[in-house]
Amino acid sequence: MAHFDLNEQEQIATVKYFWKDWGKYIAAVVILLILGYIGSTGYNWYNAKQSAKAAQIYAGVITALNNGQDAEVYKITDQLIADLPSTEVAAMSAMQAAKLSFTKKNYVQAEKYLLWTKDKASDKSLQSLAALRLASVYIDQKKFDKAREMLKVKHDLSFDGLFYEGRGDMYIAMGDLNKARDAYKEGLQKAANDPSTQQAIQMKLDIIGG
Repeated sequence: MAHFDLNEQEQIATVKYFWKDWGKYIAAVVILLILGYIGSTGYNWYNAKQSAKAAQIYAGVITALNNGQDAEVYKITDQLIADLPSTEVAAMSAMQAAKLSFTKKNYVQAEKYLLWTKDKASDKSLQSLAALRLASVYIDQKKFDKAREMLKVKHDLSFDGLFYEGRGDMYIAMGDLNKARDAYKEGLQKAANDPSTQQAIQMKLDIIGG
């Protein structure tokens, strides 16, 4: 087990607190951006009848989330996965259900929905995002071997910076500041065309003295 001086221990604790407190909100922003993109282009991918049906069902997911009806969120999501698995809406609903499960510390259920999205979603961005969220689920449980596996999966190239950022987060959780710095620095380079990701990574580097 690695040993750190008091300053390094404080740095590690600060980063862990930051991502425990804010990580889920940042993930939600990413999902909302994807929702907006898919909402504007979805009818180009699916026939109008199927898309309209899926969108109508998905509206129930949003309503249930807003009303704190967790069981209804899972019920509708399972319906979408069973009846309309090829739609982007099914994958988006699975991501929402996974996020809800994660906030409730129901890791088994979160893993189920994220694995389905990673393996079944037709959109590569959603597959990549699901793999990243799976890594977070495993990191939170200190299942670092599984987290490392997710962070090495084939993904959309536009997610390179985020995947290296995820590796940095994993090393922080493991208490290895040196490897975390290396991963974050690599992430900065990979995210050259993604200022928001660069800003987030740079913030973490600053916290750990990168």
